[in-house]
Amino acid sequence: MASNLIQLCDLISASVRVVDARCKALSGTYPDLNNAANTPEDEGLLQDAAVSRATSVALAAASQLIASMQYPSRTIIDTSLGCLISAALGVATESSIAEILREAGPQGCHINDIAKANHMDPVKIARVLRPLATQHIFREVSPNVFAHNRISVLLDTGKSSAEVLARPEDKYYGAKGYSALVRLNTEETFKAAAYIQDVVLDSTDTGDELDTPLNRAFGTHTDLFAWYEKPENETRFKRFGMAMDVTRRTSPPGAILQGFKWSSLPQNTLIVDVGGGVGSTSLEIAQANSHLVFVIQDRPAVVREGEKHWEKHIPDALTAGRVSFQAHNFFEPQPVNNADIFILRFICHDWSDSYTLRILQRLRAAAQSTTKLIVLERVIRFVCGEDESYKHIPGAVPADRPPEPLLANMGTVGMAPYLADMQMMALLRGCERTFPHYWSLLREAGWEIEEVYHPVGTLMDQLIAKPV
Repeated sequence: MASNLIQLCDLISASVRVVDARCKALSGTYPDLNNAANTPEDEGLLQDAAVSRATSVALAAASQLIASMQYPSRTIIDTSLGCLISAALGVATESSIAEILREAGPQGCHINDIAKANHMDPVKIARVLRPLATQHIFREVSPNVFAHNRISVLLDTGKSSAEVLARPEDKYYGAKGYSALVRLNTEETFKAAAYIQDVVLDSTDTGDELDTPLNRAFGTHTDLFAWYEKPENETRFKRFGMAMDVTRRTSPPGAILQGFKWSSLPQNTLIVDVGGGVGSTSLEIAQANSHLVFVIQDRPAVVREGEKHWEKHIPDALTAGRVSFQAHNFFEPQPVNNADIFILRFICHDWSDSYTLRILQRLRAAAQSTTKLIVLERVIRFVCGEDESYKHIPGAVPADRPPEPLLANMGTVGMAPYLADMQMMALLRGCERTFPHYWSLLREAGWEIEEVYHPVGTLMDQLIAKPV
């Protein structure tokens, strides 16, 4: 019998060949890592179902091969220092290096010239960029000359470096790329994460919802969302709204349209997007389904930003009555009692079980017998495989286990939900949950999960529930 190392190598080789053959069949080429100007068509190849599946297997096998062959001490030490890579990424994003390199062109830009534009110490620029380039974020094309690749270009807002440096408070509004989300991760989350040990290991923990790592890091005793609305956090507040829009874009275009059949809903079906932020999720649904009607609920300050967002993308939706915004606290009684569908996208993970239960109960009290609840969350997978006692629910248990000797949850390929769970631990008292956890929580609130969808290319699951 072949050793695990040979099995992993074979999986990598076979999967890469599948990807290469499929790309050729689609008259394309797998995107080049060193090319910052890959076309949307090139990147779109990654969303092909066959390419996506084979790529996932190759990545899972490659990461497991590294873990198997690398000295254990190296893995532990490198992991313990991983926070420094986040720090470097935060500096690179905040200092507009991405915009400066884009303006310099594919030949790259010397650290001295970067420093002239953003007024940093050139030596520190190199010290930040070099570990990133070692991890294939940016390229060092010649000594002290750095350029973009297909990964680092995602930090680029698409704006001029002069504009960004002159008005940093407006940097993320209407920006391309992932910079808003990266800065949320490398500032608020990064600083709060330093206090996770203090909070988790605190034997005197009282369960105070406002004693989170973020509260300790920033010396506040208010929830994350109220904290964002403080005057001194205006820039962070705007950036957070844009970061939430970026989370939608991390999924392939149309991912929300996979799974649940929005197009089959009757004319004027009323969808209430609870805690919907600026309405990014509903916007994508509405753009493909002009027959649906939306109410988007959030805090008053967010509602104002949401109306601007829709005026930019579907300017006639507000005037035509296809969408309306409503200031609402989802811990209070739900004011819409004729909804056909309630959407909760990345809401449950923000709150502890007791608070999430209150949100779900408010929706159950306002639901009709035919109302559906759609919970959009990253469902945590067990590393050892899923609980087979839920296999009678369509989609609750994956039909196929990954090939041996891969972990049942696909290893680092499926790492995003676990990192998100730690992020919730840092910023809030919330958490990501396993399917049995969601099942129990929704049942207690008067809902029953009837099916689960897993859109291709995204780790955001769709839990469809009905009133009990």
